[in-house]
Amino acid sequence: MVLDKINIDFERGDYLPEEKETYRIGEEINEKIKEFLISGMEKGDLRNTLDVMPTIFQFWGMLSGLIQLAANKEEYIKKRWDYQKCSF
Repeated sequence: MVLDKINIDFERGDYLPEEKETYRIGEEINEKIKEFLISGMEKGDLRNTLDVMPTIFQFWGMLSGLIQLAANKEEYIKKRWDYQKCSF
């Protein structure tokens, strides 16, 4: 679902409960990533001029890419690294 469009208009009422739950969980994850980034900036591990929201979207982009890569290259990954019990 990371790669799908998500509903952000819950005022109309014509949405599935799963859509609102997906949105809510995504927002919780965004908040955790934000806390992680701010903590890194406060510790000096990350530059303090980091723009948080675009960085969060970059994290989502990387995650989406990893999901697609794993789905599309499952057999190659298993063969290349000999992960016979690997499941994606």
